[in-house]
Amino acid sequence: MIALALALVAGRPNALDRAVGAIPAHALLTQSPFALVDPARATAAQHFEQFTIPVWFVTIAVQIAVLAWFWSSGRSARLRDRLRARIGSEFWVRFCFGALLALIDRAAAFIPMFFQYRMSWIMGLSDVVTRYWFGSWLLETVIAMIAAGLLAAVVLGLVDRTHQWYAYTTAGIIGLTLLLTFIQPFALAPFFSTYRDLPAGALQSDLPALRAKAGNMTVPVVEEVVSRRTHAGSSYVLGWGSSQRVVISDTALAGASEPELRFTIARSFGWVAASSALHLALILGAMLVLGSALAIFLADRIGFRRDDDPVSRLALVGALLGLVYLVALPFFNSYERNLDMASDQYALALTGDRISAIRGAVRGADQALQPICPQLLGYWYFSTRPPAGVRIPTLQGRTPLCR
Repeated sequence: MIALALALVAGRPNALDRAVGAIPAHALLTQSPFALVDPARATAAQHFEQFTIPVWFVTIAVQIAVLAWFWSSGRSARLRDRLRARIGSEFWVRFCFGALLALIDRAAAFIPMFFQYRMSWIMGLSDVVTRYWFGSWLLETVIAMIAAGLLAAVVLGLVDRTHQWYAYTTAGIIGLTLLLTFIQPFALAPFFSTYRDLPAGALQSDLPALRAKAGNMTVPVVEEVVSRRTHAGSSYVLGWGSSQRVVISDTALAGASEPELRFTIARSFGWVAASSALHLALILGAMLVLGSALAIFLADRIGFRRDDDPVSRLALVGALLGLVYLVALPFFNSYERNLDMASDQYALALTGDRISAIRGAVRGADQALQPICPQLLGYWYFSTRPPAGVRIPTLQGRTPLCR
């Protein structure tokens, strides 16, 4: 398995890596991102974005429409009645109903999701074969079914038992969000990817110095094996508090220079020092609570069918929650981009290496087919990090190019 991973990583550094590595320091500090990023890759990124934006919106629209139709047609009530006729426990009726709603929702989105995967494969961003993608889709569907079933059963059970159900639900959602984020590095993420210690010699001379400059930062740094899925590099922080791990992909370790990797780790240390993961988890929990409350509020303003009850109306609440998600996502992404920009400034203060910071930004935009200046909808809904047209000029000390 390790030999296979090493063979796949041999694709990095590639010709594009060598071209980025050869860009002179003066050019990195003075030239526009449109001159630094490979023109052919930039054009391909624009074409790819023109495909992904409408397909993504179709995916969300289909999921919302199917749930709304399922309620308005009366099929939601008929499914509830069939479950009650066969299952004696109301808890399990609600669990099965919520799980089946999640299954319907995921099945409705299967075709556009598959198109997105195939386009990523064609563009060279994914190396996952179809059977593995389908297996991953099935696993995610099962997880969504279990989560939706438990949420429906527990929340409706609280509604039956206490008028303060909303307070318990709010505390439960935020607490569960924090718990899942905390245990993700050692209890959840290993189910979906492979993590291991950094290879011998990788960054070993740089890490102690970086840790000392960052105030004796002790957070572990690990390698993620992604070369079986993609050639693009990645880095991020898992967990929050004492569970945090800095993660660098094996493709990034193979394709980037040592100074770039040093800056990448410094960025991650900035993320850790600012407790950004905890802030994001809290914001996510709060948005889930507020979004659910707004969806329930809107559902209560829509007339009840004669066969309605709180169980059958879960389909309507789910459809409205999808609409709320469309409104809330750009705000969440904007907050995450601000945290990411702050990590850049922290890393610059820690390393003083502006050239490697810019080179890494160019390399990332080239390898991941990121538009230099995304379309407005792409920026709102897909950009969790500043695009190259914002990040590179900011690192250069200039005004961002993207409006």
